[in-house]
Amino acid sequence: MFADLIATLNKTVIPQTMPVAVKIVREKIDLPKIKVTTRMMSICQQIAFSRYYGWSTLSSRENSYCVLGASCSGLIKTPSRVLDGEVNCYVYQRDTESAKNMQEKMPRIPYGTSHVVTYPITRPIENLTPDLIVMYVNSAQAMRFIQAFLYRDGGEFIFKSSGDAGVCSRGVAEVYNTGKPTIEIPCLGDRRFAMAQDFEIIVSFPFSYINYLIEGLEATHKNGIRYPIPFQIPEMCDLPDSYITNKDDFKN
Repeated sequence: MFADLIATLNKTVIPQTMPVAVKIVREKIDLPKIKVTTRMMSICQQIAFSRYYGWSTLSSRENSYCVLGASCSGLIKTPSRVLDGEVNCYVYQRDTESAKNMQEKMPRIPYGTSHVVTYPITRPIENLTPDLIVMYVNSAQAMRFIQAFLYRDGGEFIFKSSGDAGVCSRGVAEVYNTGKPTIEIPCLGDRRFAMAQDFEIIVSFPFSYINYLIEGLEATHKNGIRYPIPFQIPEMCDLPDSYITNKDDFKN
């Protein structure tokens, strides 16, 4: 299935970095050999290792560095300093009440995750089925994903953002909890510590959505919605008179 997805993405979206498979491990399983396992990491850094370097990564509560990523992914119980807004009060919000209100809206996987595994879909891990796929794209590519998500049923695509904990809360936790795709803006930590670029937008979708996505991308591509977007070049440019060819130019 990954092969079909990769072929479709390369034809219709042309991603600049590798799509990343994410597995939330909540049951006892035999974990495969993973390249990065002991480094202190946040969720966004795990995804960065996979999408930029092609590495597989594994985090547990012992080597999960960011309290937001660890609590959003269910590796730890969400600490009171997060729930009561202490971590974002006077930074993202003006007072404790507004900071607490933001945290109450943030998606989190219930506590009980033992490990978070990430790996590029170009290097699948045998006997490990991911829960979701995370991609970083530009706005035009994000448009193509929205068109693909709406191909079957239409309607509108709605996404939410807190301006913080972007990929760990919305890109991972929300998709895991709801089983629906989402689009999110990378947060400050993702940009500073995990190399998210100014132009990038997060697109995340459940593993079970792959066939729907392939169908939507392929069909809309066939119907003429292409990336890169083809410009409509005018027949005549608005040039100064001295730049425009005239009859004298054709005498030689």
